[in-house]
Amino acid sequence: MPHGGPQMSWSAWTWLWNPWPFAARGYAVLLPDPALSTGYGQRMQERGRGQYGGQPYRDLIALTDTALARDDLDATRTGLAGWSYGGYLANRAATLTDRFKAIVSHAGMGNLEAFQIDTDMHAYFRKIFGAPRTQRDRHEANSPHFHSAKVTTPILIVHGGKDHRGPVGQALSLHSDLQRLGVPVSFLHFPDEGHAIAAPNHIRIMYETVLSFLDHHVLGQELRRPAML
Repeated sequence: MPHGGPQMSWSAWTWLWNPWPFAARGYAVLLPDPALSTGYGQRMQERGRGQYGGQPYRDLIALTDTALARDDLDATRTGLAGWSYGGYLANRAATLTDRFKAIVSHAGMGNLEAFQIDTDMHAYFRKIFGAPRTQRDRHEANSPHFHSAKVTTPILIVHGGKDHRGPVGQALSLHSDLQRLGVPVSFLHFPDEGHAIAAPNHIRIMYETVLSFLDHHVLGQELRRPAML
C-alpha cells in the first residue's frame, strides 16, 4: 500500500489510508518505503529521481516478494493500493505485472504529459521530467497511459473532483481508457473532495467500497455495494 508522496511517514495516525481497517478485515498489510522515500538519506531519494515508475516499482516488487516469503501469507491472494504518488505507482504497476488480484488507485496520475500541465505543482514536475513536448524519454518511460493496453488487473479508481494536485482528468481519462480496452474498472468519485478524502462520511464510504472491492477480487467473495452509496 504505497502512500501519498513516497516521502510520507508511517509514524503518525491518519484517517486516510490507515492500515488498521484492512488489518481488522483480516488482511496482512505491507507499508513499503521504496526509492524516493525520505528518512534514509539523499541517496535513497536520488535512486528514484526522474524515474517514478522505475526503481520505486522494482523496490515495491522486491519488498512484496520478501513479505510473501512468510509461511503465514498466501502469495496467490494479493492486492495493491496507493494514494497520490502511491496511486500513480499502482497505475504503473498495473501496466507491468498481473501478479495482483486487484488494484486501487486513489488520486494517482495516469498521463504524466497532461498531469504536468494541469497540476498545481507544474514547475516542480517540469524540473524532474523536463518539457513533455521536447524531452520525451522520461515521459514515455514512466507514464502509464502509454502502456494501458497491457493492463488486465481489475482496478478501482478513487478521486476527488476538486483535486488540484492530481486533477480529476487523470482519473477520467484512465477510467475511459480501461473501459475501452475491456479492463474491469470501477470509479468512486467524490465531487467536493480534494487531493485527500476528508469528510468523515466520505472516508467511511471509501473504506467500505475499497474493502468490498478487494474482498471480491482478492478473496473471491460476493461483491457488496456499501450501504451508504
